[in-house]
Amino acid sequence: MKTLLIISFAASLTLMQGCAGVIVAGAAGTASVAGDSRSLSVQMSDQNIESKAYGAIKEELTLYQASRISVIANNGNVLLIGQTPTSANKSQVEKMVKNIDGVRRVFNEIRLKKPISLSKQSSDSWITTKVKSLLLDTPEIASLRIKVVTEDTEVFLIGLVTEKESDKAVDVARHVKGVTQVIKVFEYIPE
Repeated sequence: MKTLLIISFAASLTLMQGCAGVIVAGAAGTASVAGDSRSLSVQMSDQNIESKAYGAIKEELTLYQASRISVIANNGNVLLIGQTPTSANKSQVEKMVKNIDGVRRVFNEIRLKKPISLSKQSSDSWITTKVKSLLLDTPEIASLRIKVVTEDTEVFLIGLVTEKESDKAVDVARHVKGVTQVIKVFEYIPE
């Protein structure tokens, strides 16, 4: 009986560890939503734009298979990044995204080249992590308002920020090892 009780207790602890992860993830998500300059409805609209854009790209099988494209929406501003082999593909993606409800502007930063390798993608993820960490550690920046995405060593910064925050964020990102260029897609808010 005592052994059964110990096994039950150990199993309960294992299950509770999973709950702790859910609670921490939920808290992080709540903090992210709360620290965002966009209203909840705008955040949901941006997620809807991204979802519709990915769906439209995926429907164009030839384009989808030849390309690697990411869509990042913030306050109706859409950043397109990635690689595709032809300018016709690049234009096609931009036209598809412009026709989605809620899109205000499209910043087409898709590069004309073969999609990058998995190892290059991993390196880009590491750069993004370093930039985000440094932004979090910079008191002059409300870092939760800035999305950081790295694509082929280029760092893209998108969000609603003050001009002062923009300048500081660019300065932080450009000094991270491995970054070749910093491209800002900010919308400015009053200080």
